Amino acid sequence: MKTVGILGGFGPETTAKFYISIINKNRGLKRLSHPNILIHNAPVPFKLEEDAVKNAKNIDKILPFLINGIRDLQDKVEFIVIPCNTVHIFIKELRKESKVPVISIIEETVNKIKSKQFKRVGLLATPKTIKERLFDEKLREIGVKLVRPNKINQKMISKLIQWLLKGHKTAKMNLEFSKVVKNLQKAGVEAIILGCTDLQLLNRNGFSIELIDTLDVLADSTVKALVN
Repeated sequence: MKTVGILGGFGPETTAKFYISIINKNRGLKRLSHPNILIHNAPVPFKLEEDAVKNAKNIDKILPFLINGIRDLQDKVEFIVIPCNTVHIFIKELRKESKVPVISIIEETVNKIKSKQFKRVGLLATPKTIKERLFDEKLREIGVKLVRPNKINQKMISKLIQWLLKGHKTAKMNLEFSKVVKNLQKAGVEAIILGCTDLQLLNRNGFSIELIDTLDVLADSTVKALVN
């Protein structure tokens, strides 16, 4: 079995859940051992993290932390995954830096949507992911229309992500999340992409629409890549 490197820390709780997800999915396939996993938890300053998530500012200052993570992992693993959508604005730079393949959470999610044959999907993500249109072109290439939240709902999603990164989870947060999901449903989408991996920390039960968890998609791809 191959060794995978996880470049994490955005945020740490999501990285931990991603690790556990890989372990459980691998166990479910009844393989002979647990996978060999190395984690580099990027020590991004809290203020910089908040600027990037809440205001889509200073995100370029995160790149050196990512490059250090790639350099730390690449000689010890056979491929690398990054359980964060927003930092995939740097995927070209990171793949250029890396000696080993870097699997893209964006590309894997688009492949999932293609396999489901959806034609109109919603997106919940950080302001930077929305602004940089990380999903737009690849979805357009497969004939999928992308629907974004209105300004009020996007502001709420940004706040929810920021609170989650600080370790908060409350009933009110789940209620606000539910309101945003239902508003996207009213826009006629067939499914909704959870385009920030921290959103999977909220309650996702009881919805009548499919929520595509990008973290789960990447975990599936990682488990598959371990033996391919």
